[in-house]
Amino acid sequence: MTDLSTVDPGASDYADPVRRLLTIGAAPPVGPDRWPDYPTEFRLGREHADELIRMACDAALNRGDPESQAIWAPVHAWRALGQLKIAEAVQKLLVFLKTIGKDDDAAAVELPIVFGLIGPAALPAIAAFLADPSSGDRSISVAASSLAEIASRHPSCRSECLAHLVRLLEPDAPTDASDKGAVVSTLLDLTAIEAIDAIRQAFRRNAVDLSIAGDIEDVEMELGLRHARSTPVPRYRAMATESRGLPNGGRVHDPARAAPRPAKIGRNDPCPCGSGKKYKKCCLP
Repeated sequence: MTDLSTVDPGASDYADPVRRLLTIGAAPPVGPDRWPDYPTEFRLGREHADELIRMACDAALNRGDPESQAIWAPVHAWRALGQLKIAEAVQKLLVFLKTIGKDDDAAAVELPIVFGLIGPAALPAIAAFLADPSSGDRSISVAASSLAEIASRHPSCRSECLAHLVRLLEPDAPTDASDKGAVVSTLLDLTAIEAIDAIRQAFRRNAVDLSIAGDIEDVEMELGLRHARSTPVPRYRAMATESRGLPNGGRVHDPARAAPRPAKIGRNDPCPCGSGKKYKKCCLP
């Protein structure tokens, strides 16, 4: 029988088997191949989709006692949604990402994986989210990473994913220079040589933050389109800082806003400081 003695007050109105996720506890930051098989181990099916979505987006759980087991339940819920390929969860998880989960490092790292597992069915909601000016810098970066995950796991829709990413580089896209830098970085992760014309045009317009993926020569070298620089290496970090007159490019990191579920951050993941840059281009020691 599920022990609810350590569950946050108000979180016990979930029915079994979804309720069992409240007592699993910590969800180590590991790849999806090492996640529990939630459908098998907890007998979860598509009929539990609504409850799993509610749990994943539950503000009381996400903002609960960081020492409780229940604070990890949303992580288990969104992992289960990914394994079950619940496409109707994507739009609600994206809303969660830009509201309740906007400062949650675990969400930033794992939701792209969840959307990648869901696959092509997640694309319409992600495309709509990316076209929405209210989505926010960090949320756009995570959504762009989601497209990369889908393209990597489902090569048949690579062209569609790249088209959505390239659209974010256009002059009328709801993205600023930092967002466009994150998009270029994502395209580099995909070795998207076919997007080089759009990338070059964005750099010609001076629309890309150079502190994220470098300048066009850096990009061309990473894509194997040139062997050496023709110009001196720009001072990327200094340029971004000096242009705004503040540390970290004007984005102040507030440790008090850090997520209660710290996740291991990969070099190519969004930086947990919330800058929207890749970890390797921002706070990686």
